[in-house]
Amino acid sequence: MITGETLIPPSQLTPLILLQIKNQYSEFNPAMKQIADYLFTLGDKVSYMGISQLAEECNVSVASITRFVRLLKFNSFKEFQFELVKSVQPAEGADRSGPTDSAIIFEYGGTSPQDSAEEVGKKVFQSNIQMLSDTMRTIDYKKIETVAELIIQARNVVFLGIGRSYLTAENGRIRFNRLGINTFSYSDTQEQIVAATTCTDRDVFFGISNFGRSVAIVENIERARLRGATTVGITSAAGSPLTEVVDTCLLTAFNSANLEYRTQKQGFEPACENIAQMVLLDCIYMNVALKLDKSHFDMFYDTSKALSKERL
Repeated sequence: MITGETLIPPSQLTPLILLQIKNQYSEFNPAMKQIADYLFTLGDKVSYMGISQLAEECNVSVASITRFVRLLKFNSFKEFQFELVKSVQPAEGADRSGPTDSAIIFEYGGTSPQDSAEEVGKKVFQSNIQMLSDTMRTIDYKKIETVAELIIQARNVVFLGIGRSYLTAENGRIRFNRLGINTFSYSDTQEQIVAATTCTDRDVFFGISNFGRSVAIVENIERARLRGATTVGITSAAGSPLTEVVDTCLLTAFNSANLEYRTQKQGFEPACENIAQMVLLDCIYMNVALKLDKSHFDMFYDTSKALSKERL
């Protein structure tokens, strides 16, 4: 875990305990989501509260608070509270009033129709910078090394993705193909089924899903795994169905506001998670590239020379 080098000032870093809550947000029941929402906006106040007071503030039962902290692997509310107090600091000048029914909730921005183009742009960029910084702080680099070695030894590398996640899958295919690695990407569900049912134990399958709940991705990754392929999941939702069917899971940061808004009246889904996924794949790509022999680099430069002729 990286603790020193970050993309943003230390005062703006998301506490690690909140990163954990964000990653598990999609698996929470409604009561737990109310607790998480409260912590995202007023977490620094919890240090002064007993468990009953927090339950009242969140409009949930004490039992829900207990289940929430145990799901996060804490033995007691006091232990959770102690860890939260260590990590959460109120942002200077932060607005603690919370969202209104007419506000567009945006976890790292707070964009609104009143914002100028410049203000919206800055908030969108900051949101993406925050997502990258949060992901960088929580990457398991041992898993990155393991996946890189698996790719080098693989017969085929296959990326499965649907919707925006397919952009990440296709990016992976293009990157690894340039190194001379047999790489494929599929978004069509029937092609995914064919790929998953004809693979061997020498293949590596990546399942990419922001929330880890795409039926086709989960089912076809499971098919590939049952046929002996090594499976890797890239998602921002810990505890999601995808994480249950892969051999290795790589988590990226998660903007919980993308899932659902408390007003349930507005929906806006920025591409922050996909950018973090692409950068994560680049980390794997570079680990693979640096371990390959000269023949792969010769191939890379030959393709680069040929492609340069396509430019005006």
